[in-house]
Amino acid sequence: MPAQKKVTVQYRYLKKDDLWDGVHLKSMIVDVLQRSSGEVGVRKADLVKLRMIDLDNDGSYVLLNKMSREDTWHGPVFCGQLLYIRRGTEVAAITQSLESELSELSIANLQMGTDERVVDGVLYFALVQNHVGLVQNGKATARALERYLTRLLQDAGEFEPGQIVTLNAKLEGVKAERVQKVSIASRSSTSPNDEVVQSSSAGHAEGHGKTVFDVLEALGWTHNDIAQLQDSLPEDGWIEGIFNMQFKRKGRKKAEVERSVLEEAFRNLDPQSIGLLDADGVREGGGLSKLSKLVAVPSDGDLVDPAETMNKIVVALKEWSAKGRIDCDFEQ
Repeated sequence: MPAQKKVTVQYRYLKKDDLWDGVHLKSMIVDVLQRSSGEVGVRKADLVKLRMIDLDNDGSYVLLNKMSREDTWHGPVFCGQLLYIRRGTEVAAITQSLESELSELSIANLQMGTDERVVDGVLYFALVQNHVGLVQNGKATARALERYLTRLLQDAGEFEPGQIVTLNAKLEGVKAERVQKVSIASRSSTSPNDEVVQSSSAGHAEGHGKTVFDVLEALGWTHNDIAQLQDSLPEDGWIEGIFNMQFKRKGRKKAEVERSVLEEAFRNLDPQSIGLLDADGVREGGGLSKLSKLVAVPSDGDLVDPAETMNKIVVALKEWSAKGRIDCDFEQ
């Protein structure tokens, strides 16, 4: 029996606005891939080099690699594999056998060839209309997918100025349609006792210190500032934090924001760190969740089987659709 690896299928949906009225993201992507591009008579679908984008202008690339069979693209589903790769010239490595009778191992720089690349992340996704299921890994995150699809459509001239692809997460366990106050709590950054910072309107975060540093970054701290803060801690020290955000307006009326706005703002945060207070004073906490599902796929070490992973994503989308958890039509 082949090895199995557990992965999480996440759900995202395209943020709707006037520019997206009546437009399907899946159809637009398929159309762009099948157009001639760059070289006469050559489509983006035909050459991987036409699908490479340097998003960070640093010599690293995000590219659409494996795709579902082209004869299925005009059906309801389009699937793909997104790679986040960088040029690697020197990589620290151990070249000796671990079975050798040595007192210690030597770490050396392993020179890589000019055509070799280091893969920093692999993401698998399935598009159905404006619905997306994905499995992310490393730097190949949902945010990278947003940026890649945005550039793909910008370069094809499909976008109006300022138009971007934003893939909202669906927060579950949320009853309030309009929210007055948000609390974000996190675990300590390096607490030896794994203590949890809690409030009555917030759950707890999975992952140490994640939202603490997310908030600092949102407040203008640079990565260097945050790194220096971490380095300044004593060996037995840690960082804790709770961030409260309240919406106000002049007069006695309460200010509120729609839940969909928060699903966009918090799409890349751990939902268990988020607590909500609606306009009627009802608190929602103790751990929200994003629509997702844990599945097992065949693997070779850390590498999962591409076809099976894409298939599991599609199966998850169909299950959520059948149960009415998402408004996704596979018949179109």
